[in-house]
Amino acid sequence: MGNIYITNTSSNIENMKQQSKDNRGSGSEKEEFDLFWADQLAKKIIGRERYRYLDRHIEKPNEFVVKTSASISGVLHIGRLSDTVRGASVYRALLDAGEKARFIWVAEDMDPLRKVPAGVPESYEKQIGTSVSTLPDPEGCHKSYAEHHTDEYFKVLNEFVFEDMERFSMQEEYAKGNFRPYIKKLIENAARVIEIQNKYRTNPLKKDWMPWNPLCSNCGKVITTRVTSVDEKTGIVLYACKDYLFETTIAKGCGHKGEADPLKDMGKLAWKSEWAAQWARWKVATEGAGKEYQVPNSAFWINAEICEQVLDFPSPEPIFYEHLTIEGVKMSASLGNVVYPRQWLEVASPQLLRFFYNKRLMTERSFSWKDLPLLYDEYDKAAAIYFDKAVVENEKERAHIKRLYGISGSNNKKGLDMPLNLSFSHAAMVSQVFSGEKDIISSLEKTGHYGKEEHKQIMERIRLARAWITMYAPEESKYVLQQGIAEEVKSKLSQTQIKALKTLADKLKSKKWDEKELYNECYNIAKESGLQPPEFFKAAYLVLLNKERGPKLAPFLLALGGKAVRILEQV
Repeated sequence: MGNIYITNTSSNIENMKQQSKDNRGSGSEKEEFDLFWADQLAKKIIGRERYRYLDRHIEKPNEFVVKTSASISGVLHIGRLSDTVRGASVYRALLDAGEKARFIWVAEDMDPLRKVPAGVPESYEKQIGTSVSTLPDPEGCHKSYAEHHTDEYFKVLNEFVFEDMERFSMQEEYAKGNFRPYIKKLIENAARVIEIQNKYRTNPLKKDWMPWNPLCSNCGKVITTRVTSVDEKTGIVLYACKDYLFETTIAKGCGHKGEADPLKDMGKLAWKSEWAAQWARWKVATEGAGKEYQVPNSAFWINAEICEQVLDFPSPEPIFYEHLTIEGVKMSASLGNVVYPRQWLEVASPQLLRFFYNKRLMTERSFSWKDLPLLYDEYDKAAAIYFDKAVVENEKERAHIKRLYGISGSNNKKGLDMPLNLSFSHAAMVSQVFSGEKDIISSLEKTGHYGKEEHKQIMERIRLARAWITMYAPEESKYVLQQGIAEEVKSKLSQTQIKALKTLADKLKSKKWDEKELYNECYNIAKESGLQPPEFFKAAYLVLLNKERGPKLAPFLLALGGKAVRILEQV
């Protein structure tokens, strides 16, 4: 893989800090920063003074490094973006606190292939256990499997994460020798590493266990090599290549016996040593991890102890977070419930996903396509509060929402969008009733949802809403405006309902209505006709949509304009 570093210049950082100040809006900056989880975590990172496992003081660094990473194999779904999105928020919070910060992303491309993902030839089963950095690209367009998937990953990631990240490859880091000092120290202190790990293991590691495995010089696999002995004078290890059992697959060893020099030859640290080495290598102050890593025997805390007691570096502050589920079920390609980033971008902005993840850190995030309009409503409300277009009486809630929107809604290029006076639900309704831009604008003008200065933003929301209706919306959100009234619909209406609908048609023609007036008038018509409101609304939806339910009636009638009158007059 070629060099793919993107350096965050000091001017970029200053621009981001200035924009963050500009984007805070009015109100108490202190309250905003005390309430939002990323600011709380930044404060904790900045104020930390002691090691966790040693009685030692921490020297304040010149800059705070925020690390995020990704395994290169596997399905790239929106859940895998969460770690970097949340890391970006902490990075922004550190900058906003007036600190120097650095944001890095690491490709875990020395990891072995564990199983053959969908779309990859079955022949790759023979390669299970081989580092993804040395696998050939199945599509033949990149130097390796890892480089192909890294490029694909960043085509997506750059759409959602607007902060500049320095990018690193573990394969390159090992090849350049950047991890040799940590490999040396971990091997020299292998007994201490074993002792730390064995505190939490039911099957203790053997005394001859090694924290480093060589690449097999015969088959090139990295997970199948077992160190059999170490020459205490030279440090050379002898190894045998044997089968390795993953959860659902087997990495076949080739049986080769060889030797390797950990300080010269390619190999890989075990994960419960490598993570610690990464923290020490890049001087990491904080990194994200799923909530399962909170427990004392997790890889995070084992590495934290190794990092401090063996590598003499203070372990980072964790960004523990809940994972994303789809309607309460874990995403799985086999279940067919995976949401891909490209699917998200077909119907929503990247800022909306950032907002979704940033709302709450340790609350399970469950997503459903049918709930997308509700998420848009939340986002629009936050925008209105941020720009003081909406009032929130609770000062703490107001300050928190302002900060949430300010850190989620910006893309660092064009700043924050002003609140849009067009709900996603209304956009979805209009997109189904009108096809041409001219008719859409005319309808939105009647309902007070259009402004020339927002034209581009409005039409983009119409486009996204139309795509959502086409691909993901539930049936109850889909509408087909009736051109006439079928006999089967008429047969469902009582004479009282018919009379009320005729009255509605007359009222619509009588004057120019606003939404609130028309809403009240609908209830008046129902009352004067002797109907319960649900009976009246049901009749209107049957005639207009051939459904018993539909969008809010008043704005729907205003959006339809003369079309609604023509249909109602046919009753």
